[in-house]
Amino acid sequence: MSADQPSDTIDEKSELTPEALAVINRARRSFGISIFILLIGFMAVAGALVYRLNQKSSDDRYQAQSVSLPQGATIVSVVAQNGLITLTYKLDATTTIRVVNATSGEVVRDISVVAEVPAN
Repeated sequence: MSADQPSDTIDEKSELTPEALAVINRARRSFGISIFILLIGFMAVAGALVYRLNQKSSDDRYQAQSVSLPQGATIVSVVAQNGLITLTYKLDATTTIRVVNATSGEVVRDISVVAEVPAN
C-alpha cells in the first residue's frame, strides 16, 4: 500500500463485472431517453398554452349588438365567420348578400344577386 491512499478506499469500477456495467449503462441510457421525452412533452404543453393565450376569444370578435336591414327584408341565411357576419336576404324579388363587420356592426359590402343571362 502506498502512503497516498488509505487502506479502506475501494475502486468500485474494478469490482463490477462487465454484465453489471452493461446493465448500468443501459439504465443510464433509458433514463436519458425518458428525460428527453418528458422535456419534449413540457415544451409541447407550454407551446399550446402560449398559442391559446394569444388567440382572440369569440366574444371579442362578435360584439355587434344589431345589424340593420331594409324594411320588409326576409332573411334567407346568416353566417358568422372570421370576424364578419354574412347575411343573405330577400326584398321583394331582389336577393342581396350583406357583409357586416362583426365587431362594429358596420356594413362592409352589399352584393346583389342577379339572374345570369344565358350566352347564345
